[in-house]
Amino acid sequence: MKALVTGSAGFIGSNVVRTLLEDGHDVRALHLPNEDLRNLRGLDVERVGGDVTDRSSMREAVRGCEVVFHLAAVYALWTKDADLMHRVNVMGTENVLDAARAEGVRRVVHTSSIARFGGQGPRARATEQSEFALGVTGDLYSRSKADAHEVAVRAAREQDVVIVAPCGPIGPGDAGPTPTGRLLLSAVKMPVAVVADTTTNFADVRDMARAHVLAAEKGKRGETYLLGCRDLSLAEIAKMALDALGKRKRIIVAPFAAASVVARGLSLVADRVTRRPPLFTPQAVRIAKLGLRADCTKAVRELGMPQSPIDRAVADAMAWFERERYL
Repeated sequence: MKALVTGSAGFIGSNVVRTLLEDGHDVRALHLPNEDLRNLRGLDVERVGGDVTDRSSMREAVRGCEVVFHLAAVYALWTKDADLMHRVNVMGTENVLDAARAEGVRRVVHTSSIARFGGQGPRARATEQSEFALGVTGDLYSRSKADAHEVAVRAAREQDVVIVAPCGPIGPGDAGPTPTGRLLLSAVKMPVAVVADTTTNFADVRDMARAHVLAAEKGKRGETYLLGCRDLSLAEIAKMALDALGKRKRIIVAPFAAASVVARGLSLVADRVTRRPPLFTPQAVRIAKLGLRADCTKAVRELGMPQSPIDRAVADAMAWFERERYL
């Protein structure tokens, strides 16, 4: 099978590339020009520079491919360009799906997000039937992924599209790093580990990658599959990161009122001074209040998604961060 992977140099995308190669497939890896390609080092792939916001280049990128895995997205809690997420996450999805339909691609696996389904309440678990709940937080990423999800749902009426929605990915290759990766790093690098009083569903990024390939093989057209493993508090994840490096440190669970005040200050500094992502934002605090628990049994039951131990994924993530000098 010839497969195109958009966002191929990213965290989940690069693991999808590796999984496809392990299965003996030919891979065309789409990446941004001048992007950090460390996650594609040594991989036997056809590298193609391109941008999902460029409609004409997408036609050329998908041409000759049987399956397209669309993972390219801006995944961040803060960005200097407020319109960037909509252009990439929503309009980029439209461009990829339109190109795939025009070029006769057999199937598209679209990567949605827990952000489309999570936030059902501190004790409630999201399912594939959950309504979008994070709009009230004002988070641009959540809104853009929800909009992109609806683009994929509509496209499935005219072409073969399967949707997967990863929860919190953990493991090697988090070059960004993602918000989850930044949590792991802050836990071990800060004098005291400070986390929010919230619970999120996490999974090994390699299991998520395998689930993407399984979705291409077994998924039902128009269906969505939440990809996760265990609901864990951020304090539990922070402890796993510390344990992986043999460190002992106090973990403080911050009250939401205090976290909101700090978040406003951090965001103000990011907006006006550093122009770099803050550790967390007011929107992130609002999401934390709602929680990101999820019931991911559908992907296990229908796709056969593996459920590897999270502590092993955290240990492998920390080993990668150490090897790549993040620590």
